[in-house]
Amino acid sequence: MKKLQFHQFFDIRPRSKGRPRMTRSGRAYTPKLTAEYEAAIGSMYKGPMFEEGLLSVKLRFTAQGTELLIERVEENPSVEQPKRKLTGDIDNYAKSLLDGLNGIAYTDDKQIVILHLEKA
Repeated sequence: MKKLQFHQFFDIRPRSKGRPRMTRSGRAYTPKLTAEYEAAIGSMYKGPMFEEGLLSVKLRFTAQGTELLIERVEENPSVEQPKRKLTGDIDNYAKSLLDGLNGIAYTDDKQIVILHLEKA
């Protein structure tokens, strides 16, 4: 049976994702610092590939680095599961909603220090 949980600490200061940039010809690209950070995180990851099944991911960001916990979500086979109608990435749903509330519900979404997400 495949491992149901993985925990790792990334010893690199967290960096927020930079907004996409545009070339003069209109092509979008990821800013250099964001691309370098994402590549560094990818190369530092020492865990398994969770190829199938539902997952729970918990992140804890500190100035010293980021703590990651990935756990497989076990569904109860005796309970009928509703069909999932939302297919997008959960972080993109949260990002658009939080950005939409900037300046309305709070001054800036960087004030948010705890965020629990669930997609059904």
